[in-house]
Amino acid sequence: MSEITGARVVVTRTVAWSETDAAGHNHFSAAFRWLEETEHALYRCLGFDSAMIDRVPRVHVEADYRARLYYGDAIQCEVGVVAVGTSSCTFALTVRRGEEVAITGSYVVVHVAANDQGSTPWPEGMRVALASPVAYAVDSVIRPTS
Repeated sequence: MSEITGARVVVTRTVAWSETDAAGHNHFSAAFRWLEETEHALYRCLGFDSAMIDRVPRVHVEADYRARLYYGDAIQCEVGVVAVGTSSCTFALTVRRGEEVAITGSYVVVHVAANDQGSTPWPEGMRVALASPVAYAVDSVIRPTS
């Protein structure tokens, strides 16, 4: 996995019942919801307007599953910027339970202007914010009910 060089955030949360499968551990698709939840937390921490969310579609995603996670497990989801291009941004994802790494991955988003087709350059302020080596921590309100 590539090294995070830009902005990053760690979201602490628990695995919800709806994020598990019939075998009792995290469903593979939950990692993609955690990725999105954590990415959006980073945008909020950086002060980006929430209207920009629909202007950064994911164009490539990959994940490696190393350990099972279960309902109620406390996890830390980290998303951080690996590289910012003219119109793209590559992120790294790590999901941990304590010190144990459960999921790693990477993904790429592309900036598009509202109501435009194709990629467009990042606004300078957004590009600079994404590339800045700042770190945030967010405690999610998602908690098990029992």
